[in-house]
Formats: sequence, structure tokens, C-alpha cells
Amino acid sequence: MTRTCPSCKSRNARRSSVRAYEITLRHIFMSPYRCRECRTRFWVLSRNIYFFVGTIAVAIAVGALGWHASAWLDPPRKETAQAVSEAQRVADLVKRAESSDPVAELELSHLHGNRNDAPKSVTDEYKWLARAAEHGNLQAQYELGLALRDGRGTIQDYAAARMWIQRAAEGGIGDAQFELGIMYRMGRGVLLDNLKAYAWLNVAAAQGVPGAASARDAVLTRLSAAELLEAQAEARRMSALYIPKPAPGQ
Repeated sequence: MTRTCPSCKSRNARRSSVRAYEITLRHIFMSPYRCRECRTRFWVLSRNIYFFVGTIAVAIAVGALGWHASAWLDPPRKETAQAVSEAQRVADLVKRAESSDPVAELELSHLHGNRNDAPKSVTDEYKWLARAAEHGNLQAQYELGLALRDGRGTIQDYAAARMWIQRAAEGGIGDAQFELGIMYRMGRGVLLDNLKAYAWLNVAAAQGVPGAASARDAVLTRLSAAELLEAQAEARRMSALYIPKPAPGQ
């Protein structure tokens, strides 16, 4: 805060009284002074502004402290509530799975395979997956077939893998239709059969499975003209049976 006269640059100034017509908002932050040398009257910043700024700073600091304090206190409560909710969800899931609910069995299998709070249990993952498949869950049948094909959580068994993947494929699971076509194309766990490979890959392609169309076209070059006609006829028959129909109104 400077009291230097703007006219003569003298610092010999005194406080001047505020006139009635000068009582405005400016008066809150400015104070009048008069130069003793040249009698010029001028305004300088008031001490009030420092008090005002300090008050605002304190209010902001208190607000920030309160916000951080609530942030420190709230997460534990939220995390505790979430943990209780998750524990209840898992308990309900186990109860349903133990009552042979195939949807719950599959979800419990995924829970054991993806859990972050403890080491993954491939044994429990496979156990609940197999139960869900046996109880008719098509997605579980497909995933069980892959597990058997790859020997994940169980011994590798191509014959059983083909059986479960085919069940899922016949149930309309496009990814299972694709994998079954690849098995026939590669002769992996089954006798190599380009006609069946083409037919299954064609059905999977009709369902929009990524990579199915290009895999189907790669098999096409291995077929004679007569075999191609037979494979396409088989694909048409299979599509009528194994491509899910839209629900009414869709």
C-alpha cells in the first residue's frame, strides 16, 4: 500500500475524511489521502482489502480441509458397504449354484477364474463350468469344450471337447460353430473333413462371427465343384436348424 502523491511524488500525505457522496463500494477497498505538499487528494488501497482477502483465504482453506476430511472418511464406509454387498452377492450365487441353477453355476465358474482377492482356482472354475454345461447352459458347453480341447483345469480330451463344442454349435452359439469348423479344417481331435469344415464355418459366418468368412473361403479352395455344392446345401440345412430365430417383435 503506497501513499505517494501521484502529482508531486511526495510521500508526505495524510488520511483524508470520506465525503458522504463517496460512500460507495469503492470505499470498502480504497481510502482517501491528501498530499501536504501540493494538496492533491488521491485514493490508495485500504487495509480492509487485506482483511477481506485473508478472510476469503481462511474460508477456502477450511472448506478444502473439510472436503478432504470427508473424502478420507467416506471411502472406508463405501468400501465396507461394497464388500458386504459383494459378499452377499457371492453367497446368493453359491446358493443358487448349489441348487443346480446353470446360469449361477457358469457365473460362479467365471468368478473363480477371474477373482482378484485370492489365487485363481482352475479346479473350482472347471467344476462349476462342467456342472453348468451338464445342466444345459449353451455358453458353458462351449467354454467346457474349449477347456477340454486346451487341457485347462482338466486333462486334454479331444473327443469330449468335440462333443461339447458341437452341442453348443447345434444350440446356436456362433463361436462354437466357428471352433467346430476349425477343428474339422485342421483335423484337430476329429478326422479332417473339408466339407463339414466349410458347412460349419459358413453357418458361423452367417451369424457374423469374426474370421469365419475368411476361414470358410480358405476351405473353399480345397473342395471340388461337386463337394462345394454338397457343402453349401448342408450349410443351408444347418442354418435352418442351428441359427437362432429372432424373438417375436424383434
